[in-house]
Amino acid sequence: MKNKFLFIVLIFITACSTATPLPTLAPATQPKPTLPPPTQVTPVTAVPTATAASPTTVPTIQSVVTGKYVMSFHACDESKTNCRDPRNHEVYLAQSDDGVAWKMIPNWKPFKGSVPDVIRRGNTLYIYTASGEVVKYHLDTSVVDAPTRVKVKGLDMGFADPSLIIDGEGRLVLFMLNGFVPNGDPAGCPPNQTTCEKYMDAAVEVKGSDGTEFNLESGHRVTVKLGSEFRSASDPDIFFDGKQYVMYVSHGASITAWTATTLLGTYTRLTNLSTNLGGIPAGYFDSSAKLYWTYGHINENGRAVIRRATHTALAPLTAADFKTVLTGATIGLGATFHVESPGFAVNNP
Repeated sequence: MKNKFLFIVLIFITACSTATPLPTLAPATQPKPTLPPPTQVTPVTAVPTATAASPTTVPTIQSVVTGKYVMSFHACDESKTNCRDPRNHEVYLAQSDDGVAWKMIPNWKPFKGSVPDVIRRGNTLYIYTASGEVVKYHLDTSVVDAPTRVKVKGLDMGFADPSLIIDGEGRLVLFMLNGFVPNGDPAGCPPNQTTCEKYMDAAVEVKGSDGTEFNLESGHRVTVKLGSEFRSASDPDIFFDGKQYVMYVSHGASITAWTATTLLGTYTRLTNLSTNLGGIPAGYFDSSAKLYWTYGHINENGRAVIRRATHTALAPLTAADFKTVLTGATIGLGATFHVESPGFAVNNP
């Protein structure tokens, strides 16, 4: 049995060794994997850059402050609270393209404050209040910062009634009523005193403080003697008319105009601009039309409203020169609101 099996195996081996070998395939006929054509491959670099997310990019929001001019003011609802108490005032912001028709900034949230002033530098609106605070509105992101306390080095008692301007070096310069009257109106004399002096002073921004720190300048920009002519002096407002610096000073519902050739010089009284026609003023010079714009608030039919006069010179104004431009009703707050203390700025970086 074993021999038979061995014989069969030998026959099989012999047959295999004499079999015709398989032909060798030429390299050109060897199969190759099929690849997609190059045009079907979309490289990563072809993704449009506009759709690529960048973790370091800060999103820019289209600003809703598009008017040529902005106005800060405080308001109060007489039907709900005592509006003679400044603690019940709230600050609002409006915009306009002509200085006459004003609309509230969309989605504006008022904050506690009184007698505000506003100024733009770069992409930021700085809103200062009589309580010695500043609120910054960042136009490129629509972010409104919380109020920040303003420090004025060299000022002992604090300040009221801020007005801002930018000097030739790009610094904010703060003009203010410098004075504190215990248990009394800072615009008037102390109790039981019939005559006194009130001072309008200035302080220059500390570099790097972004409007939160200032150094008080020596001397007084304006000195007002109270007594027989005026019983109060307050609310300075500073602007440049192309030739000189102009400061308005409020005396109740009246306004005086003062001028100086340098921003931090001593201002000289030029004229009684208005008498009992409105106070707490804001001024601007329209260089293209060669016109002064004078804003102020006054009581009209039991409610405070904001009016504007346009005039070619710093000379006494009449009632006919003033036109009402902003009321609680026209700005959308309601007919029971007082609107007061306009602050004015050009909406330009």
